[in-house]
Amino acid sequence: MEDADRIPTYNLRAVVRKTGIRPDTLRAWERRYGLPHPHRTRGGHRLYSRRDIDIIRWLMAREAEGMRIGQAVALWRALEAEGRDPLMARPTRPAPDPLAALRSSWIEACLRFDEEEADRILSEAFALHPVEQVCCEVIQAGLEAINDRWYRGEATAQHGHFASALVMRRLNALIAAAPPPIRPQRILIGCPPEESHAPPALLLTLLLRRRGWEVVYLGPDIPLWRLEEALAAIRPHLVVLLAQMLPTAATLADAAEVVARQRIPLAYGGRIFQRPRLGDAISGVFLGTTWEEAIIRAEALVALKCPIPPPAPLPEAFRRALQAYRAIRPQLELEIWQACGTVQALVESLNLGPMAPPRILEAALRLGRPEMVAEEWQWAAGLLCHHGWSAAPLAELARAYARALRRLLSGEPAVLQLADTLEACAASLEGSGCGSDTPSL
Repeated sequence: MEDADRIPTYNLRAVVRKTGIRPDTLRAWERRYGLPHPHRTRGGHRLYSRRDIDIIRWLMAREAEGMRIGQAVALWRALEAEGRDPLMARPTRPAPDPLAALRSSWIEACLRFDEEEADRILSEAFALHPVEQVCCEVIQAGLEAINDRWYRGEATAQHGHFASALVMRRLNALIAAAPPPIRPQRILIGCPPEESHAPPALLLTLLLRRRGWEVVYLGPDIPLWRLEEALAAIRPHLVVLLAQMLPTAATLADAAEVVARQRIPLAYGGRIFQRPRLGDAISGVFLGTTWEEAIIRAEALVALKCPIPPPAPLPEAFRRALQAYRAIRPQLELEIWQACGTVQALVESLNLGPMAPPRILEAALRLGRPEMVAEEWQWAAGLLCHHGWSAAPLAELARAYARALRRLLSGEPAVLQLADTLEACAASLEGSGCGSDTPSL
């Protein structure tokens, strides 16, 4: 590939025209898998090279052949590890995925609210395939697909709740049927404050129980004081906490401090931590991006009694800014309502819970990552667009927050950095129309 093919030249709109890919799909690939890896301008805009466009077309071709995007990326990485350029290699046609049809049928049954059929499909899958494989390839992948359809306006939140309830019931039954623990150590698993997405934590509980570990599952949304009580009562050898959203990654950082004071090792995971360096502020070990990695690392932490890695200290500018932000947050929210209450009401009608703008801003300061506000704002913009609204009001909202932050906290450099990010995000939304990203819920 000539050097000229690697020069970042094309903006997002040009790439969409040349490849036909949806902008939110492309952003999802970049965030989850780091492929492609576009250049970023000083203003935060993406610029792609001709090679990036070829990579996108290559991945789309593999999907058309029946691969899941994760499998396609794995094939790309494998070819690179062999020293081969994937764009020059002739890919072999993948073997049929025996669980793909079951997963598709289960998703469609859930979208019809057909409980009997959805249960029958899961029973068939467990009868024909290993439990671990069904949990990952049908249940977890199926829930992600339904969640993605909700984001795109092709399903409702109730479809997600229905599917999650079926999954929780099935996982609890499998846990109850698991053999008694054969290892002396105890693992505690749960979710930090405000994290309500419980299936991943329950799924990991099942996988570890089936490997002989005694696992105490505490469920979603564990208050910090309740976590402290549980640590004293259970005395686990390892604590595992999972978070899926930026705000709950911040509450996980607070929970990690509670665990560290008890000198108990902590492991953490969840989709949100696939973003680079997000876990720097957490006193614990990242479980990895796959269930296999999570199990291996959790078992190593218990068996090897690994020391607890200290977190990178939050820079003083962010620590001070966080305290100041929490002090003025009620006044900030009042000013936003006065400045653009209609837009704020529209955002609140989406019932985003922890993903509401004030919580996103606070989480970015808590984790020392103000640039991540732009990704969450793009995610909300995509949600609006997919559900039939314009993303333009979110640009207005971003500018309103930026103005208010500059006025209320002009002496805090970290807050001013946050305001700059919001301004750049507003400009990006106005320039690209309907900005979006994958859901981190």
